[in-house]
Amino acid sequence: MESVTHDKKNLLKFVIPSLLGIGVFLVPFPLHGGMNTLIGHAKEFLMMSIIGWQPLIVSALSLVVALLTVSARFFRPRWIIENHILHENLSGGPVWFAARVCALPISLFVLFGSQHYLGIGGPLSIFVAKASFIVNNLAPRLIMLAIVLGIWAPLIMDFGLVQFIAVYASPIMRPLFRVPGRAAIDCVASWLGSSSMAVVFTAKMYDAGYYTDREAAAIVCGFSLAGIYNIYAIAELFYMEYAMPQILFVVYLTMILLAAVLPRIWPLSTIPDNYYLGRDNYHAHHTGERHGHSLFGWAMLRGTARARHMNVKQYLHESLAIIYTLLFSTVPLMVTFGTLLFVVAETTSIVKILAVPAETALKTMGAMESSIIASATVFSFVDQFLAVTYGRLLLTEQARFICICLSITGLINLTEVGLHVWHSNIPLRFWQMTVVYVMRIVMSMVIVIPAAGLLFP
Repeated sequence: MESVTHDKKNLLKFVIPSLLGIGVFLVPFPLHGGMNTLIGHAKEFLMMSIIGWQPLIVSALSLVVALLTVSARFFRPRWIIENHILHENLSGGPVWFAARVCALPISLFVLFGSQHYLGIGGPLSIFVAKASFIVNNLAPRLIMLAIVLGIWAPLIMDFGLVQFIAVYASPIMRPLFRVPGRAAIDCVASWLGSSSMAVVFTAKMYDAGYYTDREAAAIVCGFSLAGIYNIYAIAELFYMEYAMPQILFVVYLTMILLAAVLPRIWPLSTIPDNYYLGRDNYHAHHTGERHGHSLFGWAMLRGTARARHMNVKQYLHESLAIIYTLLFSTVPLMVTFGTLLFVVAETTSIVKILAVPAETALKTMGAMESSIIASATVFSFVDQFLAVTYGRLLLTEQARFICICLSITGLINLTEVGLHVWHSNIPLRFWQMTVVYVMRIVMSMVIVIPAAGLLFP
């Protein structure tokens, strides 16, 4: 048997947190009459502790985000500009600036005066109802999720589990998905982390000359999988966290099949295989890395090597990165875009018109409550969590399952993947991302709808 030497301390540093992270995210157990994972029970405890304080908490967070956003845009203090996490989550174009700032008046309106306008009818009444729903229900749940995810997510993301799994995935990447083996790291990083993390990884590797234009585009559009904690957050907001095993199975089966198909067809297949600025470091450094180790031995070595660099300071850094991303980007965008898009959906036919093709496909395949699901897929193109604001209208378990899966397998959303792509050198255009998103939704239906019928008859 091959002898692979691992420092015992680093081996334990890899194995224990990784197993603990798997248990925290994926193993449900009963507590106080409910079945949930540890992270779910922790979130429910926090939600119970803030009953009656939700609008105040959301308003306080919106105030902090608005002040920081204005400061970052107009005064550019060094402590924000030089802090990568803060700068990334407080920067952006005029639309993102307005969205973060506008969350404050919306949340303050709900806190101080919304009750006086309920029942008066018209667009204002719709605005009040939808803003109150988001500020009183969805946003507080996401805030509590941000806290518990920030505490626990580094266990599954940053102690070597990503690198361990990537070693086993690497040999199949080129023949099955037409991308280099190292793309497995991007894929697993997003699976156990976030789509943003994968896009950032891919952009760095593309700039360094390890991916061509086509490969980088294919990885971003096919392997920037939704992270486990994002999937859990969406499932939980639909009150379907108990179905996490079924959701994960169907979502990742669908994503794997799409990742094999999409790089082989238009528009991704027509992107040229050119390296950024002519740098080709893939072939220059593509040599056997295992140095005689077995696959398991090399996976363990990679896992322990990653765990070796983790310490308390680094753990806190990774935790804050998750918390800041959800609190400073996702929550205010949900409040602003969620409210406005909800009002647009209720008072105009724009969303329904855009959703007609998806609704037709859903009806043809026998999906229940197809109109609401189709509209939710339109919201999901902007942000996955916005799909929740509309999809919460769904009544049946089967329809909610379909909506959850489609909002995740669509993958490309403008507030996360799109924003990072536009900030990078990866040559993907808006129309290309839009076409790929539509293709992903339609192809996903073929798998998700029959699966929903089997799992939730």
